[in-house]
Amino acid sequence: MSTGNGRLLVAVDVDGTLLNTEFDDVLGGREIAALEAVRAAGHTVALCTGRNLPSLIHLLEGSGWFPDDLPLVLLNGAVVHAGAPRRELACSVLEGPVVHRLVALFREHGTVPMVYGLDSDGGVLHHESRPVNDVLGRYLAMRRRGVGRLEAVDDLLARPWTRALEVGTIDRREPVQLLTAAVHKVLGGAVRVVNTRSLLGEGAFWWAEAFHRDTGKGAALALVAADLGIPLSRAVAIGDNYNDLDMFAACGTSVAMGNSPDDVRAAADHLAGDVAQGGAAVVLEAIAAGTFPPSSPRQPPKEPKL
Repeated sequence: MSTGNGRLLVAVDVDGTLLNTEFDDVLGGREIAALEAVRAAGHTVALCTGRNLPSLIHLLEGSGWFPDDLPLVLLNGAVVHAGAPRRELACSVLEGPVVHRLVALFREHGTVPMVYGLDSDGGVLHHESRPVNDVLGRYLAMRRRGVGRLEAVDDLLARPWTRALEVGTIDRREPVQLLTAAVHKVLGGAVRVVNTRSLLGEGAFWWAEAFHRDTGKGAALALVAADLGIPLSRAVAIGDNYNDLDMFAACGTSVAMGNSPDDVRAAADHLAGDVAQGGAAVVLEAIAAGTFPPSSPRQPPKEPKL
């Protein structure tokens, strides 16, 4: 891919890529400068995250960097914003009966479900008032302190759900795997379950997130690319986790962070340094300078010459 024939669409994950953990709430100065340098070079940066809109707004406003034309892929592609001024391009919604069935399945497998409401309904995260594991507890506490928009209820099944964006949880890998298999068996192709490794818990804790079947970072980026008039062959994806794999597959060039799981690293065209060493900023700086991506086609993963 040559950088001299027009704009690039640079799709960047947030947690584990620009930030060390799900609990960081300020972007680093080097990362912001690198993102702005890519934009100043004439390319488009899109943030592609598992966070919902209130959580991402909290992060960006707290970081002092929130361009009004910044495309946003939210909740792993359930919601897509783009354009100038920015507008909602797509919103993939779980209907009420599916939400109820998912909550029941999560509870049947001993996990604590969370239901993420639509942005038009306030973007509230609903969860049950009962004991949770340490990692999920830390997530909820941080969300409550930083973002707010949490509602604790006694029984999520008693709520008259009509729609939601996601039903999710954080738990150990075995219950997450069993839950995921059960959701696929019961609901088939109606939903998509995304499993990602939590950035805390030394790899023992995982996210299980159930979305509408059309949800995915790759599909969302296709909408953003079409809106911008940039072919996906000219898109660069930078990420660190399993929810980034479909983004890697959709884009012309993919870069996995050095802190990625081995199979995520193996799926990427190039490898960056660890997030703790500013690996994403190094890649972004090279894109801004016109030295990355290379002109050669897809190739086995290797450390980029940046």
